[in-house]
Amino acid sequence: MFKIGFIGFGEASFNIAAGLAGEGIIHIHAYDKFWNIEPQSKIVTQRAKDAGVNLVKSISELIEISDIVISSVSANLAVALAEESAIYLKSGQLYVDINSAGPDTKVAANEIVSKTKALFVDVAVMGTVPGNGHKVPMLASGAGAKEFAETMNRYGMNITLLEGPAGKSSASKMFRSIFMKGFVTLLLETVMASHQYGIEDDVLASIEETLTDGPFLPIINGLLTRGVIHSERREHEMDEVLTTLNNLQVDSTMSKATKAKLKWCTDQKFKEFFKGVPPNDFHEIFTMFDK
Repeated sequence: MFKIGFIGFGEASFNIAAGLAGEGIIHIHAYDKFWNIEPQSKIVTQRAKDAGVNLVKSISELIEISDIVISSVSANLAVALAEESAIYLKSGQLYVDINSAGPDTKVAANEIVSKTKALFVDVAVMGTVPGNGHKVPMLASGAGAKEFAETMNRYGMNITLLEGPAGKSSASKMFRSIFMKGFVTLLLETVMASHQYGIEDDVLASIEETLTDGPFLPIINGLLTRGVIHSERREHEMDEVLTTLNNLQVDSTMSKATKAKLKWCTDQKFKEFFKGVPPNDFHEIFTMFDK
């Protein structure tokens, strides 16, 4: 049976390893730089014991005994770790980077690993690992992505293959974050302002009605296509919103950003390009830039 090695044995690695051990994979190893540094060493040792994982004392030892090497450290360490690992990687090994790093970082790590003839896999973890464990949704791209997905999905992992180079998976996660993080902060600004009038629940109910009035994608398509056409009018409407928030002394960070983005839309002259008529499909917006 193949052997898996984790570099970095924090919360994510522990939960994934424990899940894979439960699926019957018996050769799971881990290296963590804190393996002999108190007080972190106690946590690392206990995690390894709980997950049934064999702790080793060096990166070289871990890579030597592993078929699949999984890098799970801080994003700012991903490239440096790839450089250190490259000294020991061999042809045919999979080097799987699951760090929450951007596409440029993954591309840089891929360039380092590829020189060793090992196969690089850019993995974007698309959910919370605690609670989901090894079944957390993941996206995988890069030279070794197909092999990684086919191998590990047999053991309960939830890996979706993205055909394409390293960087594609992490880009997907980064761009999803624009919405997911932005949506939360928009909601926060909305309810903080609404609460001043005691209408936060009413406003949320109105938003719910709009966003659940049919399948998601057609609703989003309509919001985008109409939004770029009517940006100038909505930009002026946001002036009224900002005045209201300022009078209420409510932070208006997101509303200011909305006004700025609407101005950008107006400056691009979407309305003139589409002759004042919303396009049928939001993909048509890209035709202004894909030249």
